[in-house]
Amino acid sequence: MKHAIDPPVKKSKKGKAVVLIILFVFIVGFIIGAVMLTLTLLNAAREQDTFNELAEMVQDTDEKDDEGALRKYDELYKKNPDFFGWLKIEGTKIDYPVMYTPHDSEYYLHRDFYGNYSDSGMLFIDGDCPKDGNYYLIYGHHMNNGSMFGELPKYADKDYYEEHKTVFFDTRYELRDYEVIAAFYAKAYPKGEEEGFCYYTYKDLTSPEQFNEYVANVKAIAIYETGVTPVYGDELIAMSTCNYHTADGRFVVVARRIKDAFDPTEKD
Repeated sequence: MKHAIDPPVKKSKKGKAVVLIILFVFIVGFIIGAVMLTLTLLNAAREQDTFNELAEMVQDTDEKDDEGALRKYDELYKKNPDFFGWLKIEGTKIDYPVMYTPHDSEYYLHRDFYGNYSDSGMLFIDGDCPKDGNYYLIYGHHMNNGSMFGELPKYADKDYYEEHKTVFFDTRYELRDYEVIAAFYAKAYPKGEEEGFCYYTYKDLTSPEQFNEYVANVKAIAIYETGVTPVYGDELIAMSTCNYHTADGRFVVVARRIKDAFDPTEKD
């Protein structure tokens, strides 16, 4: 008795179509991803070129003009009067101009020095901070390539802090050195739903009460002790960036101006 042999099962046209669609989607996704990565890299390179050009505009001089402004930043200020100063932390990528637009605090959130669209934006001071006050809250993006304030969260490590204690933040009129006093994690809350210490609500520390309250809260939530506690009369800066420890997370580093830092532009 011969056994009947079943004929081979033919693949349905529907099954082939599904495979082709999946393959097509995969290829398109890969191409889109490659294009997006290329554009991101090109944008980052272009933005870095712009910052390099800006750095070249800084003159190697400590002289001041008749109005007391540092001549080293003359060209930058002439190019854009929103220029407020320059912030640098040696041994890091943080080495950028800082902008100030009290009429529109977040104007440079996604604009470059010339006002063109930019993914990384610029470092900028909160517009509600008094121009001649004793405190500046400086914002910057947490870029994945480490640019802008991308390296700021490294201050969560005390060893990193020990190696990068000093922050240089010049204004147009003064060469300024600051010492880091605290680093902490925070969160941005929707308006009206704030909880605990919301550092970003403090813009003006010219009153003793506000200053002391701010410092007490900063020291209370600091990740580690630095041994430095500001007193009223000190000048402070806070550097803030996004962080991913929680939804709407922030990472903040606060520094105090070193009063006895040598300023070669000051005359006896």
